[in-house]
Amino acid sequence: MRTSGQLMWRTVGLLSVLSFLLFAAGFVFALEPRQLASGPVAEPAEHANPAPPAPGEGIRHVVALGDSLTRGTGDANGLGYVGHVRQALEKQTGHPVTLTNLAINGQESSGLVGQLSQPQVQKLLTQADLILFTIGGNDLFKQSGGVYRVDNDKLAAAVKGLAANYEQILRHIRELNDSAPIVYAALYNPFGDTDAAADTVKPVLDWNSDAAAIAARYPRVIVVPTYDLFVHKEKTYLYTDHFHPNGAGYARIAERIMQALQ
Repeated sequence: MRTSGQLMWRTVGLLSVLSFLLFAAGFVFALEPRQLASGPVAEPAEHANPAPPAPGEGIRHVVALGDSLTRGTGDANGLGYVGHVRQALEKQTGHPVTLTNLAINGQESSGLVGQLSQPQVQKLLTQADLILFTIGGNDLFKQSGGVYRVDNDKLAAAVKGLAANYEQILRHIRELNDSAPIVYAALYNPFGDTDAAADTVKPVLDWNSDAAAIAARYPRVIVVPTYDLFVHKEKTYLYTDHFHPNGAGYARIAERIMQALQ
């Protein structure tokens, strides 16, 4: 027979257990308030990150400047690297891209400086979403004394003048258009497999280094290397004039530019 004392202790023990259970439940609810909901609880929606735009998504008008390399001389298909870039942009974005090619065969850097003062050229540049250009090959090699002869004094003077004009070109383009990427395709050495190789490798590499250093002073200017695309591959990727790229050579330059834009 249970005594009143035993009943009292049993009652106290039962109340203690109930208190602990209530405390524990409250602790769980505090950690996870969704347990208090009366119905199914929807998980919080995850914030989906928007997919990054395709490379070149905002590019609808390309303006190209410079010399015969931008003109596409040597490409039997007439595309040149700018034509290949245009096709790649249209394929990636799914929208048409307008190309205005203002390059001039044989143009040197001083000629491009003068061209940038023309009102129509300036207007086109202000409207461009991407600006491509090549310059410098004629500056260096027209002053070399011939295709296979190099006049080092003339070459040194040509490099100095090219650097000054190149910086003026970048500054003027950037003043006309402060947002469009500017892509400069650096020089390769078309004489790498000739007797002039020893005299031309260093000037070309030095110029490419100078061009990159000058470009670094301006926003959204990309210097795309091309030297390695042709070294020891001159017979494969140069045109029969042994100066300009052929169609395959231009395609390689365009691929490198598209990689840089990404």
